[in-house]
Amino acid sequence: MDLIPVVNILEEKKGKWKEAHLILFEYCNLRCSFCHQDHESKIGIDKIQEKVDQLIANTDKAHPYVVNLTGGELFLDEFSDVLIEEYYEAGKRILNHFDEALLVFGTNLIFNNVARLVKLVQRLKRYGRVQIATSYDPAGRFNVGQRELFFKNLMAVKEYVRTVNVVITKQNIHSFLDGHEGAEFKWLCEHFDVYFDHYIPSAMFEYIQPDEDLIGKLYLHLNKHYPNSYPIKDWKANVVNTTTCRSTKIINKDGVVTTCWSEAGKNSILDEVEGLVAKDEAELRFLEKYSCFACEYYSRCGLRCFLHHSFVDDGDDTCKIKEMFDEIL
Repeated sequence: MDLIPVVNILEEKKGKWKEAHLILFEYCNLRCSFCHQDHESKIGIDKIQEKVDQLIANTDKAHPYVVNLTGGELFLDEFSDVLIEEYYEAGKRILNHFDEALLVFGTNLIFNNVARLVKLVQRLKRYGRVQIATSYDPAGRFNVGQRELFFKNLMAVKEYVRTVNVVITKQNIHSFLDGHEGAEFKWLCEHFDVYFDHYIPSAMFEYIQPDEDLIGKLYLHLNKHYPNSYPIKDWKANVVNTTTCRSTKIINKDGVVTTCWSEAGKNSILDEVEGLVAKDEAELRFLEKYSCFACEYYSRCGLRCFLHHSFVDDGDDTCKIKEMFDEIL
């Protein structure tokens, strides 16, 4: 099968919006077990506007973009207001550049001065759509005090929160299957868009990465106990859904333009072109292996994370996601 037609077909399924991810630096106050970043590094913290330059130079302003600004943790109490002003200037430039954009600040919400974040979002909303994304992981993230602070700050920024993400790791899955996700999780699903997101393989891959069968068990569990979480809710409600993968353009802490394929994994590819070729080849293998175009659920399915699949391929062409659809629909 020729690669180019397959990529073109998936381009339509990937929907209207493209996505960009600006990693401003990796310095962070948490040590999440599944995170591949160097939490002690402040590389890139003085190059924020240069990363915006890279984004503008490498994107089509006429194409709708979700632009994520993340660290590390952007809003640590130790950071001066001067750095917060850098975020403001970066956000303003991004929103003014694109004809249609959504600017999203990613944060773990573990800091005291949450008022600075609220003020920043309010200032930037005059230029376009601005929201906050955060994460909740029952395993490998918070201690007791951090957990309390997370929920306190989440209430303070509630009206601006776009999503609360949960990373699909072995440890998180077992927390849900064993009923240890926390009593607050039901409340999260009732008040926010809670989205289960794929783990990008890192040096801890063998310890953290779930296989297809375990992920299928998670989805069935969510369908039973948290049917309003995503992507379960979209799968059941919509006949047509876009893919999980948006071919995210990443500008990393060094200012290098890469793809999700090249950001982490066993065989890092730092060049964006090589990364895209590797990703396209992974898509082709996935689509051929599971005969996706012939599947009755093709339009409804998000097709999973191709990067994840390439790392866990066990030679079995039985699609666990199709089996899941057979049960939940």
